[in-house]
Amino acid sequence: MNSHTLIAAALMLLPVQAAPALLGVRAEPTAPAVQQVFARHIPAGTGLTVHRLTPGTPAAEHLRPGDVLLLADGTTLHTPQDLADIVAHKQAGDSLNLRLLRNGAPLELSLTLSARPEQPTLSAEQQISLNRLLLLLVPMGNSVVDVPAVRRQLLELSANGLAQKDEYATCTLYLRHEQYMITITSTERSLTIISTHPEVPDARLRADYYRRDTERLPEKLEQLLLNSEYYRP
Repeated sequence: MNSHTLIAAALMLLPVQAAPALLGVRAEPTAPAVQQVFARHIPAGTGLTVHRLTPGTPAAEHLRPGDVLLLADGTTLHTPQDLADIVAHKQAGDSLNLRLLRNGAPLELSLTLSARPEQPTLSAEQQISLNRLLLLLVPMGNSVVDVPAVRRQLLELSANGLAQKDEYATCTLYLRHEQYMITITSTERSLTIISTHPEVPDARLRADYYRRDTERLPEKLEQLLLNSEYYRP
């Protein structure tokens, strides 16, 4: 048996590393008013309300907007990061057991997680477009965010498959800095940035280009934006 055959045989014995798991849901903490109405099922400070489902994912197949996720694999859900941490420790093909509230009725589901798509490689032109967008999102001094300019950048990125565009003309860009996620959503009138970084929890910037008023981005969020990378949810 020659060395090439031995190497091939050894490689066949190596464990195959499964792909990272994908759920495909965007959920936010349940509004206090909803929690109060269904207090018997939703303890205070818990529950994640489903807002958006990524087409073609396990979440889109089994969940519905408005569902309130209560438990994932027996763990109580308080924040979106709780759910993200559970999914992050799984691989494609693993099961995720959910307890949720749908239309006020308790429901239990078992989902089989799919594989997370490979991250795309950005071309030099795409990286320049992304950098320009991030610079637009960082107000300097008393300047304001130019939402139309940001929207043009997002539309350009969505044409290249780097930003998601839905039927309501809302563009969404997903960024990652280490393990922290940043979501940028632009509509025709407003811009919202949400970060999961613990030092800037629920950090939001909203710009209404009719009133031309905006809030200064927290310095930490500026650092996250300028040092983040695109990822496909």
